[in-house]
Amino acid sequence: MNKIKKPIKSKKVKDSSVPSFWQIFSSTFGTAVKIIFSVVLLAGAIVGGLGIGLVSGWIESAYVIQEADLEINTNLTTYIYADDGKTVIEKLTGSDNINREQVGFESIPKNLQNAIVAIEDERFYEHQGFDIIRIGGSIVALVTNKGEISQGGSTLTQQVYKNITGRFEQTFERKFQEIYNAIRLEMKIDKNQILTLYANIINMGNGSYGFKSASAMYFGKDISTLNLAECALLAGIPNAPSQYNPYTEKGLKDSISRQHLVLNKMLELGMISQAEYDEAYNYELVIVPKEELLIADRATSYFVDQVISDVIKQIALEKNVSERTASQWVYNNGYKIYTTIDLNIQASMDEVFLDPSYFLVLDDDGNVINKDAEKYAETPQAAMVIMDQTNGEVKAIYGGSGEKTGSRTYNRATQAERQPGSSFKPIAIYGPSIDLKLITAATIIDDVPVRLDPKNPEDIYPTNYTTGSYKGLTTIRNALKASVNVVAARVFVEYLGRDNCVDYLNRVGIDRGDYIYDDSTVSVATGGLEKGVNPLLMASAFTTFANNGIYIPDHTYREVLDAKENVVIKFNQPFVEAYSEQSAFIMTSMLQEATLPANTSYGVNGTASGYVRIQDGEMPVAGKTGTTSDYWDKWFVGYTPYYTAAVWYGYDNNIAPISLKKLEYNQALIIWDAVMEKVHEGLLPKNFSKPTTGIVTRDICIYSGKVATDLCYQDPRATKLPDVITEYFIEGTEPAFFEECDVHQIIPQCTASTDLEGRYLLATPDCPQSTIINKVGLVRPKPYIPQDPDDPVVADRYLEIPVGEYCTEHGKQEILENIVNNGSD
Repeated sequence: MNKIKKPIKSKKVKDSSVPSFWQIFSSTFGTAVKIIFSVVLLAGAIVGGLGIGLVSGWIESAYVIQEADLEINTNLTTYIYADDGKTVIEKLTGSDNINREQVGFESIPKNLQNAIVAIEDERFYEHQGFDIIRIGGSIVALVTNKGEISQGGSTLTQQVYKNITGRFEQTFERKFQEIYNAIRLEMKIDKNQILTLYANIINMGNGSYGFKSASAMYFGKDISTLNLAECALLAGIPNAPSQYNPYTEKGLKDSISRQHLVLNKMLELGMISQAEYDEAYNYELVIVPKEELLIADRATSYFVDQVISDVIKQIALEKNVSERTASQWVYNNGYKIYTTIDLNIQASMDEVFLDPSYFLVLDDDGNVINKDAEKYAETPQAAMVIMDQTNGEVKAIYGGSGEKTGSRTYNRATQAERQPGSSFKPIAIYGPSIDLKLITAATIIDDVPVRLDPKNPEDIYPTNYTTGSYKGLTTIRNALKASVNVVAARVFVEYLGRDNCVDYLNRVGIDRGDYIYDDSTVSVATGGLEKGVNPLLMASAFTTFANNGIYIPDHTYREVLDAKENVVIKFNQPFVEAYSEQSAFIMTSMLQEATLPANTSYGVNGTASGYVRIQDGEMPVAGKTGTTSDYWDKWFVGYTPYYTAAVWYGYDNNIAPISLKKLEYNQALIIWDAVMEKVHEGLLPKNFSKPTTGIVTRDICIYSGKVATDLCYQDPRATKLPDVITEYFIEGTEPAFFEECDVHQIIPQCTASTDLEGRYLLATPDCPQSTIINKVGLVRPKPYIPQDPDDPVVADRYLEIPVGEYCTEHGKQEILENIVNNGSD
């Protein structure tokens, strides 16, 4: 029997400074490094001549493991608090969070230490971070597979580096960075520390990381009590956690086969005796049923999931450590995480999202509403976020319909990328245009068929969904109220432009990044984006209007303290003056229209009218609906003087897109109203704040946007509802008092002569008085001439005075008589 060589204990280097690349190359480890470069050059010659300069560049650009990455956590309980700073909403501990338990070296059984070394790195105690024999075998496999890395040559030290950095891609660059940094790591810490790091960070399958958590998961026991057979099985899992999964029939069979391989290797290396081998080989393993584990592993809420994610990312950023290291700190370092959650608001949201009546599957007769959803085995989904607009704090989150059954699961409220439809118009088009004073709420845009798709210039684009037709002369206020796509698109093309649009989106937290140019087409005006958004992004952006133009980045935590009450991180991002106070006020005034019925002769209800009525309409609400093409998504993003909230409703579309059916169209509105009604119980109605300066009013005509005249009141459409309103303007953008409506005019027309559209032509001096009428009609600032005879009819065309077209009926007889008389002469 071969005996294992006595482990070589490497001494920890006292100098903690990190040596440079060339210092290591010329150090006492230079021989080892030179061997690497010999191998590199050999491999380079084989696969195409990799140069030492290229390899040097790879190495110098690699992530350098920090001291913080190497800390062994103490397994202290982390507490997560509600916004009152006292109520504990979650505890992160080894027992409550089985997939995150840490272990110290002294608690790792010797059999487990040996099993890991035997199967993963049998020369672990002899090499200095890399194993030339394993590398040689990997290169042979590389050449055999024509450049594809298919066989691992990684030592335990290399695997520690790989798992800390989270880089697993099979590339030359990553591999050489890994080898080089493994050498550096071995210069900093000893073998026991390396083995302990490996034992704590390696993926053990089923969401479990580290051998201590895997021991509790698969065997229901502490790591220190594992026997040899159990140690050997666990040691074999990291090679391929999905393949060696004890919870599947095939996985258990494969994991036992690999366990036998581990035992054979341990016997070969003299780590165990034949008797120990025989006993472990024949030991009947007992795996804890997964169902029992799930019962014990209580699901964390969507809010807690997001807090954990946000804290981990911020710690990694501020402390310059990997997210894996930051995650270990969060779960094991006894932190106190003070969050922004309001438990009463969250409870109101939970109550609605756990009520199946808000997620329609059957109609009143018991029939399936959405056959496509049934076909693809999908159920309706929704997500919601509520924020306090005055400070950017997220108060509640729900990321899917029904009960949440797992921790750190898919959160539609913060992770989804869905098209926002018309809910995007306020933040992408109207808000920026008003703030830049390119338009006002009274600006008139002609809602007529347009062709704004450069790829299909002959097709009408965009079309209007909610109005079902083209209304003609329309104010920005009414266009937002009725969600008129044509008006939004024309404002984008004719006034705002891509750069301004992108700039304002960035101001309110929607950074388009690489999608800036993809979102520069007209579709951005109607919410058709290359990269979608989620309720958190939308709610956060809308808080800007609710907060007098000030954008405060959304956040789920206030601060994080360590076990000694030291501040680890604290929310301290600067606010952004995204809009002027006056612009935000006007946008709020316009967005209130969405919840109101028809109140002018324009005659269109707000798109949320009848569905959003908090406190029977006493509590003011401003917001915007959103509907995407083919009804794949429905949105409502709105706010009161107290809170801002966004709701998305639709299907996940895992297999194919599923369109919402008519009965489902208004569920986003219904859910928003139901939750916010509960949230506002006991809150007194109050108006949105109005700036003390910088706002002026004018009584304007809604068809010209100018100061109303007596003729405006005589518009035939104004019999029941007015076409003159008092409009708000940023001071300096209002029409002067002499800028009176010139759209409403009286021009004599003859009833005996009409054009092809049936409109009376202008009277001439020859028209008898009996056929002449004087009625108020419309004179368009810019004549509309249909590009195609089959274009849809514009609603106000029947009122338009055909300027320049005169009666063709009268005067004919006199002309004929003159011709006859002249001929007889």
